Amino acid sequence: MGVHLRRRTVALVVLLAALAAAIPLLTGSDDDAAPTTEGGSSFRAAPEVRERGSSLISALAPLLAAGSGRAGQGSATGAGSTTTAAPERGAAGSNLGVPVDRAAARLFVVGFPGTTPNAPFFARMRVREWGGVLLTRPNYVEPGQLRTLAAGVGAAARAAGHDEPFVVARQAGGEDSAFGNLPPDAQFDQLSPEDAADQARRSAAQLRALGVTMTLAPDADLGSIGGPWDGRGFAADVPDVTAKTVAAVRAYRRGNVAAVVGHFPGEGAASADPARTTATVGLGLDELRAADMQPFLEVAPDAAVVQMSGALYAALDGVTPATLLPQAVALLRKEARFDGVVLSADLGAAAFASGTTPGDAAVDALRAGCDLLLLPGDATDQEQAVRTVVRAIRSGALPAARVREALGRVAALKRRYDVG
Repeated sequence: MGVHLRRRTVALVVLLAALAAAIPLLTGSDDDAAPTTEGGSSFRAAPEVRERGSSLISALAPLLAAGSGRAGQGSATGAGSTTTAAPERGAAGSNLGVPVDRAAARLFVVGFPGTTPNAPFFARMRVREWGGVLLTRPNYVEPGQLRTLAAGVGAAARAAGHDEPFVVARQAGGEDSAFGNLPPDAQFDQLSPEDAADQARRSAAQLRALGVTMTLAPDADLGSIGGPWDGRGFAADVPDVTAKTVAAVRAYRRGNVAAVVGHFPGEGAASADPARTTATVGLGLDELRAADMQPFLEVAPDAAVVQMSGALYAALDGVTPATLLPQAVALLRKEARFDGVVLSADLGAAAFASGTTPGDAAVDALRAGCDLLLLPGDATDQEQAVRTVVRAIRSGALPAARVREALGRVAALKRRYDVG
């Protein structure tokens, strides 16, 4: 690209950035918008509001790609051809195999508003090589539309020269499903391990046919009376929950869908659903080991992915969400001997609970041992989080070895489930 074109691009970026800063003063902040549940969390603004608030980011995506001479680290040299940028070296975070910003984005599972591949999010995919794309209730109309949308995710990644992301959905059944008219039935209505396996088998077949390769299911949380999973989880009985969880995970694996078992170390005794509000678990560590952790200990050899809880645990430090605590992930790695991918809780909710930003929460989750970072539905938060992770890698605040470990686990999971 010529000097004059680069200067024009930079000038346009500066102008748009100034406009972005002025817009909240003219139109009001998105913080005034009523929250809605998106991607399993109430800490997201309504999709149509976030679409307006993030439109400048979406509009800038192709300009930034062109201005840097690359789209997702590839530079168009002709129809269908790309040139990959060399990995960064000589700084903290080097030797990741790809540039640092590309490596950082591969660790995120992000959501977006829209129901078609024409949504502004797909322009952002030219710049960001996401590890996973989450489809939620606002993204869904009917199965044919879902198939087109999921196919659009893969097509956009390939067009940018990126690795294909997981296409992810929370499809645990009943109120915990993004696609209400598709299997499985609600977990509470699955009355035996055989039933749980059959429901998972049916769900896996449907999801894979529609292009969804990862499901945030099953939930291994005990349905303790009065707890957030009462009437939602498999049961309150530990052996019953354990048997059904193991049966469902094995069925999903046979159906070639990566099942994400949530939410370690167990939310059965939580004061509320951590995906909806700040919640605490008052149990001691011995009590957790004897009950809530048991399904996770048993399913660990079969599970490909386990999701951490966003609750605050008295058995840990009592003030930090488990997903941000190294000792919480260590319990999963050491006591359950789990060697698969660890998915964070919704980092928007975790940031709210811990009084920090999504970016700082992302860095803390990676330091704690999470491999994939869930951040649904807000383009501004997503960009801030990626940039914060990039800075932490480059400064050495986030060790490159930890990033390589996470990238390796995610890449192995994609190979295992034929993604990309």
